[in-house]
Amino acid sequence: MQIRLYTGLFIKKCIILTVIALPIILSSNGLASEIIFGERYATSTSDTTKPSSDRLPLLALDTTGQPGDSIRIVYDSTGMPIDTIQNDTTRPKPLFSDLITYNADDSVKFSIGGKKVFLYGNGFVKYLTSELKADYIVLDMEKKEAYATGAPDSVGELKGTPKFKDGAQEFEGKELRYNFDSKKGLISEIITQEGEGYVQGQTTKKMSDSVYCVVHGSYTTCDDHDHPHFRLRMNRAKMIKDKRIFVGFTYLELEDVPLPIFIPFGFFPISKKGTSGIIMPTYGEERMRGFNLRGGGYYLYVNDYIDMTFTGDIYTNGSWGLQYSTTYRKRYKFNGQFSASMSKNHVSEKGLPDYQESSDWAVRWTHSQDGKANPYSSFSASVDMSSARNNYYNANNINDIANQRKQSSISWSKKWPESPFSLSGSFSHSQNSQDSSISVTLPNLSLRMSQIYPFRKKDKVGEMKWYDNIGISYSAELRNNIQTKEDKLFKSSFERDWDNGFKHNIPLSLSFKIAQDVTFTPSLNYNGYLNTKTIEKIWVPDTSNAGGQIVKRVVPGMNYSHDYSASASIGYTPTIYGMFLFKPGSKVAAIRHMIRPSITASYTPALKPLGKYTKTYFNGEEFVEYAIHEGLPYTPKTTVGKQSGSISFSLDNNVEMKVRNDNDTTGDEQFKKVKLLESFRINVSYNPFADSMRFSTIGLSARTKVLNNKVDLNFSGTLDPYAVDGEGRKINKYHGGIGRLTNATISSNFSFSGGQNDKNKDKKKEEEEDMTGGYFDDYMDFNVPWDLSISYNLNYSKTYSKQSPKGKGDIRQILNFSGNLSLTPKWKIGFQSGFDFKAKEVTSTSFNITRDLHCWEMTFNCMPFGQHQSFNFEIHVRSSMLRDLKLTKRESFTDRVRGF
Repeated sequence: MQIRLYTGLFIKKCIILTVIALPIILSSNGLASEIIFGERYATSTSDTTKPSSDRLPLLALDTTGQPGDSIRIVYDSTGMPIDTIQNDTTRPKPLFSDLITYNADDSVKFSIGGKKVFLYGNGFVKYLTSELKADYIVLDMEKKEAYATGAPDSVGELKGTPKFKDGAQEFEGKELRYNFDSKKGLISEIITQEGEGYVQGQTTKKMSDSVYCVVHGSYTTCDDHDHPHFRLRMNRAKMIKDKRIFVGFTYLELEDVPLPIFIPFGFFPISKKGTSGIIMPTYGEERMRGFNLRGGGYYLYVNDYIDMTFTGDIYTNGSWGLQYSTTYRKRYKFNGQFSASMSKNHVSEKGLPDYQESSDWAVRWTHSQDGKANPYSSFSASVDMSSARNNYYNANNINDIANQRKQSSISWSKKWPESPFSLSGSFSHSQNSQDSSISVTLPNLSLRMSQIYPFRKKDKVGEMKWYDNIGISYSAELRNNIQTKEDKLFKSSFERDWDNGFKHNIPLSLSFKIAQDVTFTPSLNYNGYLNTKTIEKIWVPDTSNAGGQIVKRVVPGMNYSHDYSASASIGYTPTIYGMFLFKPGSKVAAIRHMIRPSITASYTPALKPLGKYTKTYFNGEEFVEYAIHEGLPYTPKTTVGKQSGSISFSLDNNVEMKVRNDNDTTGDEQFKKVKLLESFRINVSYNPFADSMRFSTIGLSARTKVLNNKVDLNFSGTLDPYAVDGEGRKINKYHGGIGRLTNATISSNFSFSGGQNDKNKDKKKEEEEDMTGGYFDDYMDFNVPWDLSISYNLNYSKTYSKQSPKGKGDIRQILNFSGNLSLTPKWKIGFQSGFDFKAKEVTSTSFNITRDLHCWEMTFNCMPFGQHQSFNFEIHVRSSMLRDLKLTKRESFTDRVRGF
C-alpha cells in the first residue's frame, strides 16, 4: 500500500498516520526502529514559512506530538513508544546508528508495505559521512540500501545521474546501489578522480571505505573525462584510496582508436603525498656512443622537506653515467638543490685512430636563505664545477654547451647587533674548459670593523669639532688559494702549490669641509702581512757554456712583514644648472642642462719601508735584488717610496627637455620631462711628479634612451693625448687635436612586444583548426602575442706596431636577437640567434616549437647548423604521473662530431 500526500488538512492527517504507522510496521519483526523526518521546503519560494504549491513539506513533530524540528520516536517489540531504550542494553540495536537526512525538489513517496521511501527530482540523502544526489532515489529501510539513477528528459536522455560522496571520495555514475550497513556498493559507468587522473568503469564495486574494484574501465589524465583524447583501457583494476591503482591487461587508446601498445599488468601511484618509485629510462641512439638508455633510476621520497633522485645512463659501446640530485626546503628558513654526476665516455672503437676515452664529473649546488630566517647571519651557495669535457658530452642545451667558463661561490656572514664587527667566510672557484685551467680559493675569512669615531661623545650637543670627524676602522683577511690545471688539482701539495697568508689593515681618516663644496681628506694606512713561506732564488751556472739559470725554491716558515702609506686629497664637486626658456605657448617649454664638475687633488709623500724584504743573488756578473714575497698572496712594499700625486678632473652632463602634455585634461600634469641625454662624462688626470707623459688617457662615456625609453644607447671610448714613433711606441709628444682614439664601444639593447589578441577569437580559431585541419587564409593574422629582443655591439680598437706605425684598426660587430611568437594560444615558437659581421657567420642558433595538445604536449628543439647541430622531438603526456608515456626522436651533435 502506498500513500500519496496532498495539500490541505488531509495532508496533515496522512503525515501523522504515516509517522505513527511506519515505525510500527518496521518494528514488526521485533527490532526497535528509529526514524527521523525533517521538514523540507523548496528553495524556489521566497516565503520560508510556507511551502510552494508543487513541493510538499513533511510535518515535523517532537516527542510530545507537537510540531517541532524533528521527531525521535522509539518503539519496543510490543509497539509501545519508550524514551529510555538507549540506556537498556538488553534491547535490540536500532535499525540505523545515526540520523538519515533526505529531501527532494519534486516529491517524496512512502511505501508502507514495501518499507521504502521514493525521492523524485534532485533527491538528496545524507547518512553519517555519505551523501547521495540523484533525480531518482529509492531508500529500502529493510535492506538498509539505497538505489539511485537519473531521470529521462524529453528526448529520453538521462539527467541528474547519481553523485555519491563518501568522506573525501566522490563518484559519478549512471546507476548506483549502496548498503549503509556493509558500506559496500555497486556503481555502473563510474567517473571518479584519483590523484591527477580520472577512472572510468563499466561496473565498479565498493568493497570498503578505501578499496574499489573496477571491471572494463579506463584511466586518463585528460580533464575532458567524458570524451578524453587518450586513455588506458583496463580489463580489471583495483583502487586503494590515496595509494595506488593496480591494473591487469591494459592497452593505450588514442582518440578512441586502440593502439598496439599494451602492458600485461601495472600500477599507478595516486597518493596525495610524495612517494618513492622507479624512473623509466629514455631510449636513444648516437653514432659516437651507440644505442642507449638514459635517465633511468629511482626516486626516493624522504619527507615533505627533502627528496632524492638516483639515475644512470648506459651505452652499447661501453660508455656510462651516474647522476644524483636532491632538493630540500624548509619554509621561512632555506631552500636549495644539489646534484652530482660522473661518467665514462668512449668515443669510436678501441684500436681505431679516432678512439678517445674521457672520465668526466660535475657538481652543482644552489642554496639560498630566507631573509626572515636570521637578520644577523646569512649563508648562500652557487656552485658549478665540472671537468673540462663534461658539458661537451653530457649537456642538453646550447647554453650549457657554449659555457666554457664556470664560477662558484659559497659565502657565510655573521653580524653582531649593536656592534661594528662582522665576520664572513667564502669559497670561490673559476675554471676555463678550453685550457682546463682552474683557480680555487678555500677558505677566505674576513673580519671587519666598520668605521668608528673614537673622539665623538655619544650624546654630544652643539657643533662638532674637527677631531670629532677622525675615523678608524679595521679589517683582517685569511686566504688560501691555488692556480693550476684541472688534472693537477687533487694531486697538489698544500705546502708547495697552495698560496696562503694573513693580512690586516688599519686605516685612519679625517674628512671635513673647508669651504662650500670643498672637502679636505687626509688619511694614514697601516698594513701587516703574515705568509707561511718565502721565496729563494739561486743562480746555477751552466758549465757547458758561459750562461746559467735561476732556480726558484720555496722556503717554509712563518714570515711577518708590514708597510704603511699616507695621503691627502682635496675635492671640489659643485652642481651647475643652465636653463633655456622658449616662448609661451610653444610645444617645448624649456631645456635644462645640468653639469657636475669634479676636481680632486691628492698627494702621497715619500715613505721608507718598515723592513728589508729583499735578497740578492750573483749571476756571474752582478748582484740582482729580488723580493722574498714575490708571487705570494700578500706582498709588502720593498723599495723606498717616491712622492706621488695626481689632479683628477671629470665632467658629467645631463640634458632634459620639458614638453607640454597635450593629453592632460585636468591641469595636474601640464608638462612632462623628456631625457635627451642621461649622461655624457669626460674624465682625465694629471701626475705632476711623473718624469714624462704626465697626462692619463681621456675617458669618454655616454648613455641615453630613445623611442619612449624602449631602446638603450651606450657609448664608451678612450683617447690618448700622446703620439707614437715610427715603431708604434708611445712618446712624450702630444698627438694634437683631441688625441688618438684607441678603442670605442657602441652598444644598444631594445625589446618590443605586442599583439594582445582576442582570446575568444583565438579559441574559435583553435576549434576550427582542430576540426578542419586549419586554413592558410584564416590564420594570416599577425595580431598575436609576440616579443623580440635585439642587442647590437660594435667594438673598435687600434693597435700600433713596427709594421703598422700609423695604427691598425679592428672593428668587430655582433648582432644578437631572440624572441617568442604565439600563433595561437596553443602554438608557441621561440628562437635565438645572432650574426658576427667580422667572421661573416651566424652565431649559435636554436629554435623551439611547443604545441599544447590539451592533455598532451609536443616540443621540438633544433640547432639547425653550426658545430652543435642537433634536434629533439617529443610528444608526452603533460601529467607528471604519466610523464614516461611519450614518443621521442632526437639526434645529438655528438652523432656528427668525433673527438673533442
